Amino acid sequence: MNIWILTIGSSDVQLKSKTNWTTLFRNVRSQLDDRGFNPSEGKEGHFQVPARVMGVVYSQPQTEEYFDDLVFPLITNFISKIKEKSIKIDQVILVLSDQSVFSKTERSSQYHPYWQDTCTLQTLLDKYLERNLKDIFPDLHFESTPLILKAPSTTEGLEDWNSVLKLVQNEFSSLDFPDDSTIYVSHQAGTPAMSSAVQFCSLAKFGDQVKFLVSNEQRKKLTDIVESSTYLKGIKREQTKQLWKHYDYAGISNLVTQDLGGNEKILLEAAIQWNFAEFDNFANRIEELSGQQFEDLVQAVKERRYHWWWFSYEAAYLALIRLDPQKNAVESFFHSFRAVEGLISRWAEVTYPDHVDPNNDSPQVKVSILSELPEYLINKKQEDLLKQFHESGKLGLHSFQLYDLLRKGKPEWRSKCKSLPTFTEQIAPIRNKLFHRLKGLEVADVFQEWKVKDMDELETRIRHYLNFVSDQSFDSLKEASLMVKVHQELEKAIANL
Repeated sequence: MNIWILTIGSSDVQLKSKTNWTTLFRNVRSQLDDRGFNPSEGKEGHFQVPARVMGVVYSQPQTEEYFDDLVFPLITNFISKIKEKSIKIDQVILVLSDQSVFSKTERSSQYHPYWQDTCTLQTLLDKYLERNLKDIFPDLHFESTPLILKAPSTTEGLEDWNSVLKLVQNEFSSLDFPDDSTIYVSHQAGTPAMSSAVQFCSLAKFGDQVKFLVSNEQRKKLTDIVESSTYLKGIKREQTKQLWKHYDYAGISNLVTQDLGGNEKILLEAAIQWNFAEFDNFANRIEELSGQQFEDLVQAVKERRYHWWWFSYEAAYLALIRLDPQKNAVESFFHSFRAVEGLISRWAEVTYPDHVDPNNDSPQVKVSILSELPEYLINKKQEDLLKQFHESGKLGLHSFQLYDLLRKGKPEWRSKCKSLPTFTEQIAPIRNKLFHRLKGLEVADVFQEWKVKDMDELETRIRHYLNFVSDQSFDSLKEASLMVKVHQELEKAIANL
């Protein structure tokens, strides 16, 4: 089934000659606010009057014999292309305008938008289309009720982009065609807002079912059929750019997956897993890449994934992305804190395997640790905790007991990480309050809780803690994260679509 959605503009019906105009106009002058409208000469020797006036004058029964006074330049070009391509049109839907909301006083000028409305042209358009299409398409169906865009108020005319978009969306919502239909759309006519809205809404509703039938009134050779993919790719490209700025890999996947090759799809899937903080799955996906181009990346993952500290750096970099550009302060604080505390926990498991029980990802420290660190938990404020430790033989490895293990196990913190108490005694207690309350956070709150002024200081502080605990010397979290390389490879792939 082939449907033609035809947007009508104020110059789509013109006069070949103005010989009969004065006589015909005199009969309906009273219907036109008793105004005078004189045809003005345009291009190709044709004459133009406002569309509403043309429709009123030539739709009268007594003007039947004068129909051949009319010429339809743009529509004639369209029909020629339809016949040239042997396209069988099954249904024509006209898109017309009506701004009757304006009062007689408001439309006093003959240049007022009201007089450019095309709703009165329906009879003339139907007749012309029947003459020129029904001889080859006898079953052609004309909508008895076309899509008429009615201005809702005098402040929201058909030049208002937001208002027109809503009108077109509402009218298009009633259209329903079989999935195998081709919808030819001629959107160029009408106000710029109408033209853009028809183009946008047809793509949004019908996607790749759409083909645009476009032309130029004076240059017939420019009449052509443009595949919707040309427009859709442009729209997708712009949408992808915006999603890319916010590292929204899942959103990008919805737009471009079908256009990507095998390796590029794997990269995108890996990026999505990274965004979910599923770093093990992230590494698995990267190892599925093939080809010389990705050898270094695959090898880097194979080497990096066996370092117990790697995932913490990825989590820390994810925390930065969550904060800027995503402005998701709650998740940023969550990932940033988890990156540091999670790394300390892994350090304890790796450093004291005989004294730390992983306990299904809920590590516990055994009392046997005192044989190596007799000063562990020696603190006047923690006497009850130490007593409990001796009685139970183990403690959950978090909060004070985790931080004290780090301080006693890496006493060099006094010279290499002097700000460690800032984390253990100031940031960590606040973390407990924030994580156990349904409270929102702003970007500024994250800086405040981490005791920094901006993104640079935040990155430096987190990286400093991670480097100290892991005994690494990364100069930036970007350097430590393999997601940066994946992001770069994806950017190249998407740019080449």
